[in-house]
Parts: sequence; structure tokens; C-alpha cells
Amino acid sequence: MQETLIKMTDEQMWLEYEKTKSIDIRNQLVEKYSYLAKYIAMKTTGGLQNFSYFEDVVNEGVIALLDSVEKFDLKKNIKFETYATIKIRGAIIDFIRKQDLFPRRVKKIAKELNEAVSNFVQTTGKLPSNEELASSMDISLKSLEKMQMETHSLQILSFEEVAYENGVKNLSLDPVNFPTVAGPESEMTKKELESILAENISHLKKNEQIILSLYYKDGLKIKQIAQVLEISSSRVSQIHSSALQKLKIIMADYMQA
Repeated sequence: MQETLIKMTDEQMWLEYEKTKSIDIRNQLVEKYSYLAKYIAMKTTGGLQNFSYFEDVVNEGVIALLDSVEKFDLKKNIKFETYATIKIRGAIIDFIRKQDLFPRRVKKIAKELNEAVSNFVQTTGKLPSNEELASSMDISLKSLEKMQMETHSLQILSFEEVAYENGVKNLSLDPVNFPTVAGPESEMTKKELESILAENISHLKKNEQIILSLYYKDGLKIKQIAQVLEISSSRVSQIHSSALQKLKIIMADYMQA
């Protein structure tokens, strides 16, 4: 049976599974697409392989992948990778929320940063530079950058949550689309938000734009980006955290307006 599966094309495998619901074929499909669970887990936890519960997060993704294979409908004319990514991303985000994996101190720091960015945007109508943000918080630039590095993984998860919940896609940030929200008004709102975000991305510093592109569009890990840009991994984390924090505030403020 295993030799027969190896000789099948992807389309033949899906057609055969839909017809027979063979456990062997299901397992082969799960194995084929298992990279999705690890990729999404890595992106959602900030790409940190030493994240305390990383393997648990990956396992949660695999469970969602298995469920995706079992429920996938070929007749709906959608790529399996897109369908599975939606389910895996949602499952991973829900899992991390329930586990409450981030220390209270890190959450407190992230809250302070988010409030400072939000206040600056509401007051001035533009995104702050790090120098402006540090000044508004009455702290040194070095202290601000340390806070951004400490909250890197939490900022990524928070950004993923807001983006996922609002169905954001087509920002050249993530190679796989978020789910489509039904209804013309929701679709219009989503496209308007995407346009606002795209505009604000263009207003970020050049190094922030480059890191966002390398991380989301090209799929590089933090260490790989550090090597490409010839800077430290902690510096990449800080810049990435800063960029996501600003974009997340824009999204949240827009949705509350």
C-alpha cells in the first residue's frame, strides 16, 4: 500500500482519500503538509525555537492539520494549504491564549508600549519613531529598545490575533491568506483596513519594512535575517517588535473607530 501511495500524484491521493477515507492516505497527507504546522507555530511564537512550549504549539498545529485533512472538500475549489493554514493558525492562537504562556511582567510592558503608541497616534495622527515614542514615555531610547525586545513574541502573537480576527490579507506580509469574511460590508471594511495598513507600512522606517518583508514574505527566521542584515538577532527582534506594535495599534484603533 505504501509503495502505491508514493506513486500517486497529489490529485490522485486526494481523490482516493475522498473516496475511501483510507487512514494510510490520511496519514500520508498529514506527513506531506506537516511543514505547515511548524511554519505557522514558528511565525506565531516569534520564530524562537527555545520558546518554552514550542513543541506543544507545533503539536496543536498538527492536530488541526489532521482535522483539516479529514474535513477538506475538493469540490469547494480552494487550495488545501490555504484551508489548512486558516484552521492551524486559529487553533494555535486559541491554544496560546488558553495556556497564558507569557509572564505577567512581559504583558505589563507590552500594555505600556501599546498604550504609548496608541496615545501618540491619536494625538498626532501619525506613527511615532522610536525616538518620539521614547520621549513620550519619558524613558531613554535604550530602555525602549530593551522593552521591545522583551515583548517580541507577545507582539507577534498579538498582531496575528488582530489580523486573523479581522480577516486581513494581501499586505505582502504573509504568503498565505487569512480567511475571507462574508458579506459585502465586511469585505469593504477589510479592503479599506488593508489599504490603511499598506499605507502605514510605507511610512515605517526602511529597516522595519525590510525586516517585515524578510520575515513574512520571504519566510526567513530571526537568526537568518540577522545574518542577511549583519546585525544581532536581538536587534532584529527589537525592530520587528517595534514595527508590529505600530501596525497592530493602527488596526485596533481603526476597528474601534
